[in-house]
Amino acid sequence: MNMQDELQKIAGEIRDFIAADTFPASISPEYLKDAVTDYPLRGGKRLRPALVLWSCGLLGGDIAKAFPAAAAVEIYHNWTLVHDDIIDDDDYRRGQPTTHCNLGKYAAAVLPGAGREFGRNFAILAGDIQQGWAANTLLKSEEYGVSPAVVLAMSRRLHEQLNCELISGEALDVEFAARDIASVSVAEVEKMLYLKTGALLRFCVEAGASIALNDSSYSDPRLLKLAEFAAQAGVAFQLRDDWLGIFGDAEKLGKPIGADLTERKPTVMLLKAFELLSPSGADELRNLLGSSITPEIIRRARYLLSESGAADYASGRAAELSAQARENLESFPDNCYRKLLSDLLEYLTARSV
Repeated sequence: MNMQDELQKIAGEIRDFIAADTFPASISPEYLKDAVTDYPLRGGKRLRPALVLWSCGLLGGDIAKAFPAAAAVEIYHNWTLVHDDIIDDDDYRRGQPTTHCNLGKYAAAVLPGAGREFGRNFAILAGDIQQGWAANTLLKSEEYGVSPAVVLAMSRRLHEQLNCELISGEALDVEFAARDIASVSVAEVEKMLYLKTGALLRFCVEAGASIALNDSSYSDPRLLKLAEFAAQAGVAFQLRDDWLGIFGDAEKLGKPIGADLTERKPTVMLLKAFELLSPSGADELRNLLGSSITPEIIRRARYLLSESGAADYASGRAAELSAQARENLESFPDNCYRKLLSDLLEYLTARSV
């Protein structure tokens, strides 16, 4: 199986599954319903649904039973993107206007006196509904042959653990940007990256494994090994994402380069640069933070991060975590799903988009 071909296949199947769901039908006004369905139907790589399905297949499960869980994690992921875009004040997502921008433009054209603030408020509401939609979709797993005990365990884990971890990670991300950068440690940032990104990937593989094993206890050693794999992959993925946020191609990424500098976000790469640079270099880098992004600022930031060794450190740390994740994955018997997960791990930690 070719991983990219399988991802594309899953992307289409998940889109069709989400598009056919009747949950959004009762949402009003109509433009709020459109906002709720926008990101889930807009596309994307569908990495998280793939983790659910392939983890289920890895352990010998029937992946058809895992489709509601796979769709649920995609919808859940999208509500976090809607809220993240508001917090980060981003105008574009996947190369198109963000939810709050779309809603703001609609309001300005149709509703006298409304505008950007209206768009932000309605986007918050859209994300709230998406979270409920995800929870409802997960509960539909029983209709696909998943035992009620496993469905209840997945649902409880979604609300009791994942929700708290993921939102805590976002809260720490916002807090770190407001703190003196010298007070934030690399260990704190890595913990935040796990909570913000790794926790959802972990939920994905745990859901797929619990369906395959019919295990509502989440205590099977195979499930725990997969959870470690996903947590490590999640942090490595985010380290790569932070690297791309400076060194990537804005057109390929579908979002601006340098946002972390503007928002003064203490990434692992940035913290290591301050540790490794000379005092004058550190002062220059510090003066770039909070500035409006220009080609010259990007050029200087890239130079300082590269010459200090910080960019290599971040890439090396991602490679280290990726190797640990691969070691966990290779403890499973070799089958087509292990190969897909291995290729996905490589993609996550070496991607350019």
